Amino acid sequence: MVRKITFLALFLLVGAVFMSSCKKEELSSKKEILAFIFDASKNAQLERNYLGDIVGTNISAEVAFGIDISQLIPTIEISPRATVSPASGLQQDFSGPVVYTVTAEDGTTKSFSTSVATAAAPYLGTWSGGPIDFGMGLMRVSAEITQEGQITLEFVKILTSEKDSYSLKGSFEPVSRQDTEIMVEQTQRWINNAWTNESCNRTIMYHMNTPQSMKLFYCLYYPRTEWCFQINLNKQ
Repeated sequence: MVRKITFLALFLLVGAVFMSSCKKEELSSKKEILAFIFDASKNAQLERNYLGDIVGTNISAEVAFGIDISQLIPTIEISPRATVSPASGLQQDFSGPVVYTVTAEDGTTKSFSTSVATAAAPYLGTWSGGPIDFGMGLMRVSAEITQEGQITLEFVKILTSEKDSYSLKGSFEPVSRQDTEIMVEQTQRWINNAWTNESCNRTIMYHMNTPQSMKLFYCLYYPRTEWCFQINLNKQ
């Protein structure tokens, strides 16, 4: 009888050790970021969802031009039973890399570096269109716009091929989005056949018809009174 009891006790002890070992082995070591999304339903400034590209421990995403990447809320899907810090759904400043640390159920960790970029401004380059007449005779219009927001707007008379005195050089806020009235701080104007320093504020607005076609709106004043003209420009 004693042998039976001893055997049973030993059996239960071995079973307990085995079960304890099984429990430890069941703790998951998985610690991956499976999906990284900027969901439009959680980010008012987004018009659609943007999905991050995950390669190893690096995550990269590109959002539309004009998006303020310092105020984005990511939705993060991770391995089951793991946790992530900072948590999914928290607003972050993605002006620089943001590191996310995933902790597995067994306590091990893995870090992911996330970088977000904005697409290039759609208005960059050299554009031309016309002829157009907005009160000074038929003219062709050309615009050269840089990434820094520098703009050269030229009005060339068709009959004489001379620049009109409304031609200007200036600058504007380079993150300005389409269909928004934009103040141009004029620095120079074409006077007496030369670029001459002259300060004044004008108004422009642009709308991208296609990547190669832009509708430009122009007013001599800022704030805008009424548009002097609207013209389609083609990329050169």
